[in-house]
Amino acid sequence: MNIYVIIGVIGVISGILCAQADVPLAWSGRKEDALDSKEVGRISPWWDQASLRHFDKAFWLSCIGQPGTYLTTWSLAELISDKNGTLGMLLKICTFIGAYTGLLFHASACIKPVVYRTIAKEVSAETAQKAMDQVDRYPKVPSAVSGIVLFLMETIIMIIAILTNALKVPKWFVLLNPVGALPILLIARKLNIKVGGAMGIGFAFYGIVLIVAGV
Repeated sequence: MNIYVIIGVIGVISGILCAQADVPLAWSGRKEDALDSKEVGRISPWWDQASLRHFDKAFWLSCIGQPGTYLTTWSLAELISDKNGTLGMLLKICTFIGAYTGLLFHASACIKPVVYRTIAKEVSAETAQKAMDQVDRYPKVPSAVSGIVLFLMETIIMIIAILTNALKVPKWFVLLNPVGALPILLIARKLNIKVGGAMGIGFAFYGIVLIVAGV
């Protein structure tokens, strides 16, 4: 089987794992509660009610899933480089940056509730908040870089690659990215379906792009 197809399948699975990794960070686990991705990283009243396994799941799903997503975008960069070396190199740079900032962002989001639930019973709410601010001290900038590079820059590169035929896929594939995943997620949340974040779904889409482009 074509190596790009194999990696693309891995990418789809990895993207789904990453999307599911966001669910425990944005949802308490109670059926009556809605998923709210905007609350990821912010102190939530359910943090001390959920089990530690809730946050363990978030970390390990992301830890297992992320390597496959970066392998997918690197492989896409290899294909793009055959037609447009500059564009391919830009995607490789974004993939490299994302590979060490992405997990740092997710790990910090998992660490905060674990630390908070430990200290909140012993100190004031104000002190607990200060502790959370300190947890953000180092991951804050890399997390912002991760969001810009993986969500925005890679999406732009992929759209350009598809529109300029650097990737031989149907033009409507410009929708298969994290930005294109947003309408799907909005519909899913209206239906109370827990599908995770746009980044993970978008990377699963990249796996589909790689499968088609690599055939």
